[in-house]
Amino acid sequence: MNNIFLGTGALSVFEKPVVILSFFQALKMQKSMLSFISLLTLKLSYFYLTETQNMIDEQKNLITVLMPVYNSELFVRDAIQSILHQSYQNFEFLIINDGSTDQSHTIISSFSDSRIKYINNIANKGIVETLNEGLKLSKGRYIARMDADDIALPDRLSKQVKFLTANPTYKLCGSRALTIDITGKEINKLNRPKHSAKIKVFNLFRNAFLHPTIMADAETIKKFAYSEDFKYAEDYFLFSQITMAYPVANLNERLLHYRIHEGSITSKKREEMVQSELKTIAYLLSFLFDKVDQQSLLIHHSILRPEDASFSTHEVEHHLINILKANYEKHIFEQKALKKQLQKDWYNYLQKSNNKSSLNKFLKSDLFTFSNLNLKQVIKLLLK
Repeated sequence: MNNIFLGTGALSVFEKPVVILSFFQALKMQKSMLSFISLLTLKLSYFYLTETQNMIDEQKNLITVLMPVYNSELFVRDAIQSILHQSYQNFEFLIINDGSTDQSHTIISSFSDSRIKYINNIANKGIVETLNEGLKLSKGRYIARMDADDIALPDRLSKQVKFLTANPTYKLCGSRALTIDITGKEINKLNRPKHSAKIKVFNLFRNAFLHPTIMADAETIKKFAYSEDFKYAEDYFLFSQITMAYPVANLNERLLHYRIHEGSITSKKREEMVQSELKTIAYLLSFLFDKVDQQSLLIHHSILRPEDASFSTHEVEHHLINILKANYEKHIFEQKALKKQLQKDWYNYLQKSNNKSSLNKFLKSDLFTFSNLNLKQVIKLLLK
């Protein structure tokens, strides 16, 4: 009689239990394998559905791309096309031509895309009023800035909206950029700090965001808006307010080609810009000090321009140490990040100054921390 397990031959009394046991073990293994496959299938299905839902949710988030235009006939076509060709398609493109006297209006009007909302100001209103007009007209959950002479890379909107939707407490998000000339040739890289704590301390001395790279929560940016009292540095003051109130970030990617070309900024405009920067610095320092005098403001502002400064290295060092001490008491900025930034700015100031004992001053300063030092810095100071 054939055996149903082995095919032929009879089993002995000792072999039968072993074969039966093997049979049930095989069934158990088969059941376990089926359970594993079922569980894996469920997990993969859940992952796929979650990712699909995330993509759907992101696409639901309307973005307003706000682009003011003034006499940008050479570049505005490329700027518009770079937005229309974004991988993220759920946006309105709000273009405001602020009284251009060149062919900008004709070029903008040649586009028939339904996502473009075009406003043509007959008279020039200025950048601050134009931007605030755009904020009022915008319908998006997020607002992305764009300049008429720059080029957004295809995934710019997608990557920024993905970050902001995944991190709802963050209200402002910028990125790095690549500078280009009038022909589109690459010049250099523009970097900005990534994390909120480092952005806050970097922003204490200079704008931590590249204006045409930012995307912001619409409700937040509308609440603060651009101020006419900070002309030519209106973005620095606006972003400073948001940075001091909410978590912010810069994506560690170059999402924009930032065009560098000869501007027409007059000496009068430059002076207005400096005054606006000083007022922004006063606002930031007010978190640390009850009173900020003009002398402190001028010393603070000179740190970025030591070649034009009339202050001694002792005065500059004293000012920076006061910032460090005040923050130790008030905990406005992350102390470790602040000290690292102050040491870096103190080093740069000494490196650009005419002081012959720069290395000695640097190493003996209360701003110095050995862990923040690198060999390249020491060599540069030695060679001064």
